[in-house]
Amino acid sequence: MKKYFIIFIVFLAGAAATFVYLQQKEQINHVMAKTKIWTENQPLIQQPAPGLSDLDIFVKIAEKFKPTVVNIHSTKTVKAISPFSQFGGDNDFFKRFFEEFFGGPGNIPGEQAQKNMGSGFVIGEDGHIITNNHVIEGADEIKIKLSETSKESFEAKLIGSDKFTDIALLKIDTQGKKLPVAPLGDSDQIKVGQWVAAIGHPFGYGHTVSHGIISAKERLLGGGVSHPYNDYIQTDASINLGNSGGPLISSKGEVIGINVATDMRAQGIIGFAIPINIVKDLLPQLIESGHAIRGFIGIVYEELTDELSEYLKLKKGQKGIVISEVIKGNPADLAGLKVYDVIIEFNGQPVDSGRALLKEVGKAHVGEKADIKIIRNSDIKTFQLKPVERKDETAQKDKQEQKEDKTEKTRLGMEVENISRYPGLGEKLGVASGVVVTYVEKDSPADKAGLGTGDIIIEINKKSIKDVSDYRSILSRVQKGKSYLFRIKNGQRGRASSLIVIKVE
Repeated sequence: MKKYFIIFIVFLAGAAATFVYLQQKEQINHVMAKTKIWTENQPLIQQPAPGLSDLDIFVKIAEKFKPTVVNIHSTKTVKAISPFSQFGGDNDFFKRFFEEFFGGPGNIPGEQAQKNMGSGFVIGEDGHIITNNHVIEGADEIKIKLSETSKESFEAKLIGSDKFTDIALLKIDTQGKKLPVAPLGDSDQIKVGQWVAAIGHPFGYGHTVSHGIISAKERLLGGGVSHPYNDYIQTDASINLGNSGGPLISSKGEVIGINVATDMRAQGIIGFAIPINIVKDLLPQLIESGHAIRGFIGIVYEELTDELSEYLKLKKGQKGIVISEVIKGNPADLAGLKVYDVIIEFNGQPVDSGRALLKEVGKAHVGEKADIKIIRNSDIKTFQLKPVERKDETAQKDKQEQKEDKTEKTRLGMEVENISRYPGLGEKLGVASGVVVTYVEKDSPADKAGLGTGDIIIEINKKSIKDVSDYRSILSRVQKGKSYLFRIKNGQRGRASSLIVIKVE
């Protein structure tokens, strides 16, 4: 009897184990269904065997990963500089001079091809490739070579891109051939001091491997204005021109970042990479819609200083941000948020800075409910809102603006863009609308008045400037010899407004 009882117990244990296995298998298959393009957490490199030194691991990385790293060449058409501009602009005398001596206007180039080079790596055996957006941005043609010795180049199709993280997804037709892929790791698990390798095509030399360590994490570049959603990995592995878009690889044999930039002052030994988890979050959106879809709730905020904290009677050491403006008709307004509310949590994640909120709101699913926790009059309250999509201008509108900007530049010597194209900048400086100065010509009226790149124009002659359309409307009426009052904000001067007078020459 005892014997049958033991057999019965063993049978039950086996059945339970089988059930658990099948459940786990179903869950695993469900996860894999969401990651059809890339291979995740399946390292190409095994841990060093007994007798193999730690540094020998880079030999293995070079052998396994070089076939997954590609060379990218992109070409775009740009306007050529007029050969007689240095002699007084488009003056008729100089035009006739060049036409006589160089065979007519046909020989004066109006456009020219600008070439760019970079790296990328294969994440799908069917030909999906990751690189930096700046490597292919605005390109008329994108060509990819799988190795520097290959005579064959593939024409790549742009599947999707995002300039605010500097990520692009390309696809080539492999004609049924399966490509070796670089598996993606987990950049949240990396630690400062870990060995890493970088592979790319610096200066067009072909596959080049460098190694170093992770020097720091969560670095900001340019104050986080141009790429507000990135916390960069810093490394001393050499990253040079042409390495952009190549992989940063852990000693486990997984891609943990995309090499993107270097500090030129450090001669290539202070480099930066985009954490690979940012890429994994974006890939489904790039595939489905061709661009990133980010949430927006419609507020302007202030960082929580000691003075504000004391005035609002908050606990000492309280973290959060203070709402300084709620934009009417947007999710925050519809949910009932008010000026002076202190945001301390969004979707269960703590908010200790404006940038933290920007990132969490950006990750929130558009149209789905999100919880936001605030402090109001010493009471903690929770509201629900539905983020809307943060809008960005279309490429067609950009081209039109660039055309019209030519007229603006001749009047004041500067170019502008809508502030909405720079997520986080308005929030940082406490403005909800305006135009950002993107270029100032030397010795122009704008330059002489002290206007600089990055300034936000919020008023001209005491009239509010909401966007580029308002700016152009006022600019169309300016007269030569008259002066105009500009009210601006600039991060270098703090959040206070400045007044500048520009005289039109």
